[in-house]
Amino acid sequence: MSEEKDSKYEKDLEKLTVYAKEREIRKSYLLTQPLLVLMYKENFFNTNKLNENLPSSNVSLLQEFKDVFSEDIPSGLPPIRGIEHQIDFMPGATIPNRPAYQSNPEETKELQRQVNELVEKGYIRESLSPCIVPILVVPKKDGTWSMCVDCRVASYTHLDDMLDEFSGTQLFSKIDLKSGYHQIRMREGDELKTAFKTKHGLYKWLFMPFGLTNAPSTFMCLMNYVLRAFIDKLCVVYFDDILIYSKSLEDHLFHLKSVLEVLRKETLYADLKKCTFCTNKVFFLGFVVSSEELEVDQDKVKAIREWPRPTSISQVRSFHGLASFYRRFVPNFNTLAAPLTIVIKKTSSFQWNEEQENAFNSIKDCLTNAQLLVLPDFNKTFEIECDASGFEIEDVLTQDG
Repeated sequence: MSEEKDSKYEKDLEKLTVYAKEREIRKSYLLTQPLLVLMYKENFFNTNKLNENLPSSNVSLLQEFKDVFSEDIPSGLPPIRGIEHQIDFMPGATIPNRPAYQSNPEETKELQRQVNELVEKGYIRESLSPCIVPILVVPKKDGTWSMCVDCRVASYTHLDDMLDEFSGTQLFSKIDLKSGYHQIRMREGDELKTAFKTKHGLYKWLFMPFGLTNAPSTFMCLMNYVLRAFIDKLCVVYFDDILIYSKSLEDHLFHLKSVLEVLRKETLYADLKKCTFCTNKVFFLGFVVSSEELEVDQDKVKAIREWPRPTSISQVRSFHGLASFYRRFVPNFNTLAAPLTIVIKKTSSFQWNEEQENAFNSIKDCLTNAQLLVLPDFNKTFEIECDASGFEIEDVLTQDG
């Protein structure tokens, strides 16, 4: 290599964040076209703000599966996988036919923009269905809007079982599916039951929309089916979040590749910007999870800490619900929150006195100063320490070390 070319090589190298090994870069530089591939990797991964410390083997793996991380889900219907969303009405049920919600000009414009985009992609089409529910847009944290039909949503929680899986884990990768619900078909014949009305017309879904009562169940059914060989062995799934966990880098790269191969086979697409790879600490389901510890999400704690004094039962219920999610970090939470629990009972009228104020502030203080929790080690013996008095019984689950 000439001095002039070598100098140019060094200058070009300084402009790039290099993920490959040095000998691989020099080898690629001797060829003209592969250099473009290196530049493509730089743009592809840096624009999505991935961890710059990723091992080169992990970057190569992501490059190999770049089709899984497509910027946009391809237009048209997804493949038939044997799992489609169906809507069965109970005998005698009244078919809903509700008017469109009122919306301000900004919401109306955004709603119609999303409807037009969904029509172009083939996700929805115009409809004359008698079964109609309203639709609305909800602002998201990143400033964009999420469109949702107004139906009750079911929820699923097997949180403790999931967290128990992470004991001893050294590396995590989290894959977030792109518009996960829109990657599942509606069962043929049930599309008319999904019709929704806007100010500009009537449409029906060909894909499963957000907001249907049983949509979460259908989605989890699909995810549990396609990843059945890996769940509770190397990954856990919570709706469109797939968390892969391993005890070594070698195992982790193999586990990650195995999951990506399934996503490719099933034509399921992930959102690279929302994914995290090869990290020893990850945000998952409102917690910060590491190899041995569990922490509260400080953003959630900030919301609790800054919560204004409630002035209605519904406000107390909202605070109580969020605080209860982190009850494991608050010793004697039930006793501490008892004054608030009394307020939210259906037979109660709103009352807020010194007892409620003290409970409200105590819960805030406990969560603001919440300690780390250690994940259980199932290779060690569990012990229960008990104590009793004339009016109560207490017990603590412990582990040596």
